[in-house]
Amino acid sequence: MSLSRNPLNRRRFLCLLGLSAIAAPLLVTACTRAEAQLDDSFTPVEGEDQSDLLTIGLSLLGSTDLARGQGQGSDQQSSPNRVVSPVGAAAAAGVIAEGATSKVTIDPKRLQPAWTMWRKWAGEPTNKPGAVPVISAAARLLVDPKIPIKPEYSDTITGWDVPIETGKVTKGNLDSWVRTNTGGLVKGSGLTVTPDMKLVLQNAIIFAAKWLVPFKADDTIKYDFTKADGTITRVDMMWLFQHHGPYIASDGWQGVRLDYTDKELSAFILIPDDDMGEVTPTKLRQALSRLVTAQEQTAILKVGLPKFRFTTSKDLKGFFNHVGLGEKVKLTKMTDLPTNIVQAVQQAFIIVDEEGTVAGAVTEVGMESMATPMNGDITIIADRPFYFIVGDAKTATPLFFSYVGDPTKG
Repeated sequence: MSLSRNPLNRRRFLCLLGLSAIAAPLLVTACTRAEAQLDDSFTPVEGEDQSDLLTIGLSLLGSTDLARGQGQGSDQQSSPNRVVSPVGAAAAAGVIAEGATSKVTIDPKRLQPAWTMWRKWAGEPTNKPGAVPVISAAARLLVDPKIPIKPEYSDTITGWDVPIETGKVTKGNLDSWVRTNTGGLVKGSGLTVTPDMKLVLQNAIIFAAKWLVPFKADDTIKYDFTKADGTITRVDMMWLFQHHGPYIASDGWQGVRLDYTDKELSAFILIPDDDMGEVTPTKLRQALSRLVTAQEQTAILKVGLPKFRFTTSKDLKGFFNHVGLGEKVKLTKMTDLPTNIVQAVQQAFIIVDEEGTVAGAVTEVGMESMATPMNGDITIIADRPFYFIVGDAKTATPLFFSYVGDPTKG
């Protein structure tokens, strides 16, 4: 995305979906494991608060070098686009950390509000945004009947809105829960069930909202988008002309906040002037703070935003290991039986078009127990890699966090 008073620059952008107050990232698309290879890239952000959602989001997105086919992480071909739900991943880690007696580097008490703050938008999962935004959030801990869960732990995670369900851990059981709680937008579980898998934590988030000011389909045109490697592709660029809204255009950033119909949920589109590899949580937080409702600066804008849709299937084991929830974690507050975390996966998708945004994520953690077997004063155009964050307008808490390197790729 670029912002200029002169001829349009062509640059990359980042998009975050969130509340205007917190900038919570959100995503949208139909997703199955077959649609996206499992991405195991993880780039820890050292020296930062590991309970901070922007830190978690940047770590999960991985190095932006992956968009150029470089960097460490998955040995499979990397996608130029990635979407994650920091809220989904943090909630899964936080619920499990409540049962840990070994040292972890995240604070469950700080993470819990990020999962429960969306209740006012509760509704049935849908891929058809209506007049009012909907955020469908659901979670459960599925436990084999032979695994005793301590009452204290059960009481603790009740505050997270995470019920404990007793039943056999089977692929059919996990798939059915995923389909039900995503309205069929995610087709099944991302876990590979093993005979020793006796506990599974699942959570799901579906976001659907219309733009407060929709883009007109007749204004969408083919436009140049410069990818991270410098090559140019043609994208479907949507336009808003003479749009009055919040923006930033200084201190290394160009960006805009686009509100959804209730004016409390927003998308934050951010384009760093420097290479995205130089972006830190602190820099990102400073940029977002200038777009939230209390600090916003508004102007008449010309906004260009590409249409895009893509999915990401993410291996979360790197994140879990980094925060102290690896295979050696002691979960004795949860159960007295020896229990190991063996799989952690997130499936996420996002769709952005003229009407609005739909996004979703399913996060799952499998545990084994050994006890049982144009015009305008200012122009902002997302014509280069950008971040797209969905969250709340007041605090910019990231519900969904996306990196868009090539809007033409699904």
